[in-house]
Amino acid sequence: MRTICPIIVAFAASLAAFAGGQTDVSYTEAWNEGVEYYRAGDTTNALRVLRPLMLTRRYAARSAEVVAKLEFERGNLEEAASAAQIALRANPSDAKASRNFSRAVGGLPEAREAKRVEEALKAAQGRDPGAIMLDAAHEARRLLNEIGGYATNNAAMVVELADSLSGRTRRLSDMWIPVKTAICQAVTNDEQSATIASQVDEAMLRTRKAVSLVEDIDPEAYYAISDVEYDCTRFLKMTILPPDAMAEDLLAQSNAWQDVESFNGRDWQKDALDYTRSFRARFPAWALAYEQQAQGDTNRPPFTAEDQAKVSALATELEKLQMECVDSPLPPNQERALDVIRQIAELLPKGGGQNGRKGQKSGQDAPEDKSGSPNQDEGQGQNQGEGQVHDQDMQEPKGEDEASADNEEGQDDPGLDKEIEAILRKAQERSDEHEADKKARMRKAPLPPNERDW
Repeated sequence: MRTICPIIVAFAASLAAFAGGQTDVSYTEAWNEGVEYYRAGDTTNALRVLRPLMLTRRYAARSAEVVAKLEFERGNLEEAASAAQIALRANPSDAKASRNFSRAVGGLPEAREAKRVEEALKAAQGRDPGAIMLDAAHEARRLLNEIGGYATNNAAMVVELADSLSGRTRRLSDMWIPVKTAICQAVTNDEQSATIASQVDEAMLRTRKAVSLVEDIDPEAYYAISDVEYDCTRFLKMTILPPDAMAEDLLAQSNAWQDVESFNGRDWQKDALDYTRSFRARFPAWALAYEQQAQGDTNRPPFTAEDQAKVSALATELEKLQMECVDSPLPPNQERALDVIRQIAELLPKGGGQNGRKGQKSGQDAPEDKSGSPNQDEGQGQNQGEGQVHDQDMQEPKGEDEASADNEEGQDDPGLDKEIEAILRKAQERSDEHEADKKARMRKAPLPPNERDW
């Protein structure tokens, strides 16, 4: 769903209040006052006085042109575009007003993207990419479950749900920005970094496509969100922290033992094996980092070398068990795998692995474990040079006594590099498997609940 420009909404009420009870004389006085501020270089007061005049019949075009110029020079392209649009609507055939509007909106996509990147990086500051991906994967699973709510005859509810889900999917698409930055900074090999960046970019594009489909209540949105969930889970397995890997492992292994229906076309037993392998790949570096941090933080529980050795041995045993279960899912072996996972979780230091989680729960939003086991954009940020190219035709605004003849124009992870090097050896294989898995999911999955005429 498209929304009304927030800039117009924000000052509409104040403009209406200003317009009430004003006379042509007071409008003229306000215009002359605004021009004086403009000539004196007092941008703040010029905007304060001239903005309300943008809703008056007599001064809308000329005040909007000045406001557009001032906002553009300040780098506020959203406000500049809104004002330039008002000026253009007042004089649709005016070539200069058209040029001003084109200049104002020309930089909006880049400005919005820059703002989006800045906000996404700021929100994720200090968080491990594995923690970000874990939250993202859980949110993608919720979205895939909730998108079935489209199946309702209440049009208002459908629109409201589409707005909610598209907003959440949009936030999910922003998650890829800090993940890409963090992973690529941790990889020293340029070729590997480029490969990962390309894969993340593709996932981000799929997520942004899903935003549009959800927003438009398109039946294909179900499959688009399915792809998003698949991407999130795939990258989660590449980046997940060891304690979180065990939590996901326990959930997947429990569901495999219970023979729970597969989710999004993935086999629970294979998922469990993947999380075990992710655990083993990252555990040595993570344990070393934890040990170093614990030396300077007495609040952290100890993680002795003996316990670390036990965990490594159990993880090796677990991987062998789960490989056997993938080939032959025998309940005794699956039960033994569950027991080993619980032993590992018990040996890991409590509260020591969810760095950057900011208090969010782990493993709560994955598909159900039936065994009961635990488990806007703003246009700011433009470079200052842009303001200098805004319509050079624009003349000085004139006072009312001068204007009657015309209309006024106007942080690195040391163990991540080796891990990713191993993962990238399978990058092409994973890429080929993705398309095959997608086709398999579409064949196996029931029709989405919204597969109907609107």
